[in-house]
Amino acid sequence: MSKIFREPLVQFLLLGVLVYCVNVYVFENTENPKKIEIDDARFKALADLYREEQGGAPSPEAMEQMIITWAQNEVMYREALSMGLDRGDAMIRSRMVLKLRDVLFNSVIAEPPPEEELEQWFEENRKNYDRPDIIDFEQFQAIDVRDESVESFAREINSEGLPETLMDRVRKYELRIDDNLHAVFDDSDAQRVIKAPLNTWTPARSDRGWHMVRVTRRLPGEAAEFHRVKTAVLTDWRKQAREAELAEALAEIVSDYDIEYEFSKELLEDSFAPSSDGVASAAD
Repeated sequence: MSKIFREPLVQFLLLGVLVYCVNVYVFENTENPKKIEIDDARFKALADLYREEQGGAPSPEAMEQMIITWAQNEVMYREALSMGLDRGDAMIRSRMVLKLRDVLFNSVIAEPPPEEELEQWFEENRKNYDRPDIIDFEQFQAIDVRDESVESFAREINSEGLPETLMDRVRKYELRIDDNLHAVFDDSDAQRVIKAPLNTWTPARSDRGWHMVRVTRRLPGEAAEFHRVKTAVLTDWRKQAREAELAEALAEIVSDYDIEYEFSKELLEDSFAPSSDGVASAAD
C-alpha cells in the first residue's frame, strides 16, 4: 500500500482531491457576493420605510416595487464596491463615517440619572435654560457723519426727531438678546446702547462705520425653574451622556488600530504658517 502512495500519479490525484475538498468547504462557508437574500428582517425594514415616508401600510404592488428597487440598488452597490469605486471618494467616506457614528450612537442607552444628579447638572448648565434679557431695537447707518460730529448728530436727532429723509434707512429688530448688539458693534458702544434710556439714539461703530441705534423695549430675563424645564434638561443630559459613551466606544475601536505618522520635516515646514518667532510650530 505504501508503494502505491509513493507513485507520482497517485500523489497528484490525491492532491487534486484535497484541493477540491478545500475549495468546496471554503465556498460553502463563504458568503457568496452574488447572492442577495431578502428575508423577514429586510421585508419589515422596507415596509417600515414605506410607512414612514407615505404614512400608511404599502399595498402588495407597492411592496413588490420597493423590493425590486432595493435589490437593484444592492446589485449596483456591490458592483461599485467590487470595482473599487468607493476608494478615494471623500463623499462616500464621509457618509460611511456618519453611518457608523449613527449606529454606535443609537446603540448607546443612557439611563436617567437620580433626580438629585439631574438637578445638579441643571444648575451647572443653568445658562442654557434661563431666559436672557430681551430687547427690541432700531438702527440705521450714519453714512455721512464723521467721527468728530457723531455725538452732536445723536443729540440733534434725539431732540428734534429723525428727519424724513433718514426714516427709510431705519431697520427694526425684535426679541433679540444683548449678544446681537455685541456681535455687530464694538463692545463699549454696544454696552452704551444697552444702558441708554429707551428710545434714545446712541452712536455705535461697526466694521461698516457709524450707526445710530436705540432700544425701544426691554423684557427682563427670567431664571428657569427645574420642574418646568425638566423634560428638556433630561433630553440634553441624555445627549451629553450618549456622546461621552460614543467617545469611549470610538476610543476602544481606535485602540485596535496601529496608526503611524510619517511626515517629513520639509512637508511640515511648507504646510503650516510660521509661529511668532518665525519657525513653523508644527515642525517643532
